[in-house]
Amino acid sequence: MSNNNIKSIIESANLAWNQAFNSGNTKALVALYAENATLSAGDGKTLAGRAEIENLFKAFVENGVHNHTLEVIEAGGDEKVIYQVSKWNANGAETNGEVPSFGGVTMSVLKQSSDGQWLAQSHVWNAAN
Repeated sequence: MSNNNIKSIIESANLAWNQAFNSGNTKALVALYAENATLSAGDGKTLAGRAEIENLFKAFVENGVHNHTLEVIEAGGDEKVIYQVSKWNANGAETNGEVPSFGGVTMSVLKQSSDGQWLAQSHVWNAAN
């Protein structure tokens, strides 16, 4: 698979991810993850499976996190497994007239399911001040 094809798949996956998250649709968001996916939000803990991952994203949405974006730094892989390293940014809930902005670096590994859909198998990110 060419790097252009990989980057196109990653960009499509990121668009779907951002649309689901920014609209607060955690059901659609978690459907982008494999059933047995793992996720670490940079806090030293690892979540496993869609239910735990959805609970994390529900908490983010309920706490006003919005306007999430991703900028691909690097992407690669082959016909079965692809990865990305990206910069992420998001805004928090407005407090005292100010809207906080935060971001960091994220890495995700996507595997192609038996029905051809690319699903996140592993997702890790950090936050920078």
